Amino acid sequence: MMENLFLVCIVPPVSIVEDIDVIRNSISDKHKVFESLKRPAHITLYNPVKISSLEKEKRFFSALDRAAYSNAFHQTIQNFNSFPQHTIYIDVEQNESLMKLQAQIKSELKPLKLLDEKNNFKFTPHLTIAFKDVKPHQFTAILDEYQNKNFKRTFEINHLSVYKHIDKRWQPFKEIQFKNPDAKPGVLNLFS
Repeated sequence: MMENLFLVCIVPPVSIVEDIDVIRNSISDKHKVFESLKRPAHITLYNPVKISSLEKEKRFFSALDRAAYSNAFHQTIQNFNSFPQHTIYIDVEQNESLMKLQAQIKSELKPLKLLDEKNNFKFTPHLTIAFKDVKPHQFTAILDEYQNKNFKRTFEINHLSVYKHIDKRWQPFKEIQFKNPDAKPGVLNLFS
């Protein structure tokens, strides 16, 4: 039986990813935490999902295609924050376009029942720089080092990315370009 693991996300431009990787590698070298380096620098739009049939995979990509009606928008990421005791991240400004995109993806994928209800998380956009293998003492040390540092980048988002887990690594699999929201097929109405 085939089983593929997919991640729906936004990946910043290469120049910004390189800046983020400098930070992630520095944390990794200094604090001996490596888990975040196994993933691309990204903003998760939908938790990783396992898909075990070609039919479901087709439906998954069709749903993402339907969710991609959005105008391009600018996204700012800045400074550092944390989910207490386990994750340190770069803050992703909650802008309306990003929140709407994530809601569209969630709505289009809901009928596929890919995530348990408990995984139906409140969306807190963030870009992880250290997590999973961070022990409490490392967490405090990393946070002390980064919480007052300034970091700010802004970039344009005009597509979403799907990564696939291949050979124990997340690999770029597909980019879904945004489509004009005005061109989105409406719900057919008998009386319009």
